[in-house]
Amino acid sequence: MKRKRVYNQFQINLIVFYAISILLVPMFIVVAYMFDLHLYTSTNYIVLIASIIALAFFIFGIAYLLVRREQTERKLKPSYYREFIILLACTTFGIVGFGIFYTYLGGSARYIPHVIIPLFIVTYSVETVLGHRFFNVDIIRN
Repeated sequence: MKRKRVYNQFQINLIVFYAISILLVPMFIVVAYMFDLHLYTSTNYIVLIASIIALAFFIFGIAYLLVRREQTERKLKPSYYREFIILLACTTFGIVGFGIFYTYLGGSARYIPHVIIPLFIVTYSVETVLGHRFFNVDIIRN
């Protein structure tokens, strides 16, 4: 019988941090779209400011993770439900952000489902594998 490997808190935090760092620009685009900032300024400025904020988040986040590495490497949990829920929420906002980014690039609003649905299928499949392998969370059974 093959035993499952249990990952420590630091490894799980790295996975969640990298996912959030990649999807931070689309998440800021969702916030900018909710507040109609595209009516007041150029979409190029919105994307530029979101990219600068994402870069600063990445730099400070890596520094924080490296400072806390010794404490978090010693922590083990049988499953990481909370971290997995955070990952699910961030990817959901990121996928919606890619749809809004598509309209910012000049795409027709009626083709947004053609962008969002394939991204949803791919990310759901990846999160199913990640959840089962790293987070010890089974989406299909729960």
